[in-house]
Order: sequence, then structure tokens, then C-alpha cells
Amino acid sequence: MGMSSGGGDRTTLSEINVTPLVDVMLVLLIIFMVATPLIKKEEQAEQREVDVDLPVTKDNPNVVDLQNTDKLILKIDRKLVVTLGEAVITDCSGALGKSEKDRYEACFVELETKLGNNQRLKDEKTLYILADTEIPYGFVVGSMNRIKKAGVNNVGMVTNPEYAESSGGKKKGKK
Repeated sequence: MGMSSGGGDRTTLSEINVTPLVDVMLVLLIIFMVATPLIKKEEQAEQREVDVDLPVTKDNPNVVDLQNTDKLILKIDRKLVVTLGEAVITDCSGALGKSEKDRYEACFVELETKLGNNQRLKDEKTLYILADTEIPYGFVVGSMNRIKKAGVNNVGMVTNPEYAESSGGKKKGKK
């Protein structure tokens, strides 16, 4: 508050200086604007462990000939033998009859280690999974999680286009 200088009558000036208040509010606004996107990313990362781009099997123009492709394809057969190209990564057939929660853990560790050491996979950071329809769902999801931990950014699923045809997914031509 200010006091007027002068003669006999004294008046007080009651003006509030709002400049420091505006400065503080602008700094807080900037802090929240920067911190909010970071909080959202952390929440999303906790919600989903494995990112999956689901394949389209109906009228999909992206058909790959498995015999004549140069892409890295991880194959999982119904006996849980995991191969990359011609090389066997891990054989988990012994865990099929077990019911413990961690029955696949040794296979997942071996899968993550071997994929993490694959130089071509480190360079390309893309892998396609070709899995048999009879294998346990948990094995595929656990494998995908370990593939992500091995440093592979893009994981795709190979589908069988004949499956859509036999189930009536594709349109049949007129006879």
C-alpha cells in the first residue's frame, strides 16, 4: 500500500500488483502442459504389455508367399517348437502337459536371449509370427512379450487366407 505525501489529509492507495501472480500462473500452466502428455504415455504403457497390429484376413491385399519371402518369420508349431528360419530357437514340447503358471518361463527366457542376439533382427526390428491354431493362447502372448523385450519394435501375425475362404469370409463367385 502506498501513502500519499502531502499536507493534512492522508489517503491510502489500495492497488494490488498482479504481475507476480500472472507470472506464477503462466509457469504452472507451462509445467502442466509439458507434464500431461508424459503422464498419458506412462498410463498407456502400463495398460498394454504387448502391442499388436491385428491382421486382416478378409479381402486382404497384403498376401505374402511364405516360400519366397525374405522377411524374418518366427514359426511356432503345435508341439511348441519355435524356429526362426531353419534354426530351432527353443523346444517347449515338455511344457505342454504341465499346468504351473511358469511352465513356459524357461522357453521365454531362451527365446528372448536368442532373438536379442540375432544381428539381422537387431537391424530390421521387424518379425512376423506364424503360429499353429492349436497352441495355447498364453504361449503366443508370452512369446510376443519376450519378442518386444528383445528389442523388436514391429511384430506382425501371419494368417492363413484359406481359413477365411473355408469359413465363408470371402465372397464366392457366381457359378
